[in-house]
Amino acid sequence: MNLRQKYDHYGFLTAVDAISSAKAAYYAKKCTEFIEQYSTHSDYSDWTYGRTEMVLRWVAELAAEESLLNVIEDLIGPNILLWNAFLPVKPPHSAANFGWHQDATYWPVEPTNQIITAWVALSPVNPSNGGMQMVRGSHSNGPVAHETTYDKTSMLRRGQQVTIPIDDTKVINIDLIPGQASIHHTLMLHRSSSNESKDWRLGVGFNYASSNVKPLPGYHDSAILLRGDVKGSGFELTEPPKSDLDKAALENFARVQQLQSKRYDDVKQS
Repeated sequence: MNLRQKYDHYGFLTAVDAISSAKAAYYAKKCTEFIEQYSTHSDYSDWTYGRTEMVLRWVAELAAEESLLNVIEDLIGPNILLWNAFLPVKPPHSAANFGWHQDATYWPVEPTNQIITAWVALSPVNPSNGGMQMVRGSHSNGPVAHETTYDKTSMLRRGQQVTIPIDDTKVINIDLIPGQASIHHTLMLHRSSSNESKDWRLGVGFNYASSNVKPLPGYHDSAILLRGDVKGSGFELTEPPKSDLDKAALENFARVQQLQSKRYDDVKQS
């Protein structure tokens, strides 16, 4: 099977060679420097939870790496938008986790099957430091019911998790080395547990969208054009920051958050 056939069949790809080990080391250094300088900042959780490409230049640069985009093009075609980036890093001996969930559950965009999630490892990733697990083929079952727990240890703002039993015989551990990526379907059931190791789990997540994706009626959103032509996608096209956390970047990030604010109305009310 080719890459697209494997993705369609299993719902995910793992150990994809996304960037070189040298580039992985470069981005890991950038990531570590950001954590060391800003992890105690009051806005750190906002900057890392979503739209991280709007505040960190190096995250936007990583998203646009040609070798990574070539893989994305094989899966969603030549017209590629970066809709979102996030920094799901886990400190050593951290209880932070993601429960079993599907990415598309709360996304006010369509069609979600033309968005993919790529997770690029900047450190070794394995079960001991909170690497991801996926349920092979679960994307083919369609959307499933979720509950909102608002669990304080969850790295999802609603603490959302599925309410169905998981078939343990189909659970796959996603082990990665720096520079490798895993890529999964928006309906793939996946989770990651706590980091029980003495080292940071470093990685960057990206949601790439094809030119056919657009916000649902009543919602407004933005994205960065990375490759091809995306006229008529319905997204407001924005630019990556010129440098990390510069004044213009922070202003643009605040504006994008306001643009997306309706998406988190239920979180504000909880």
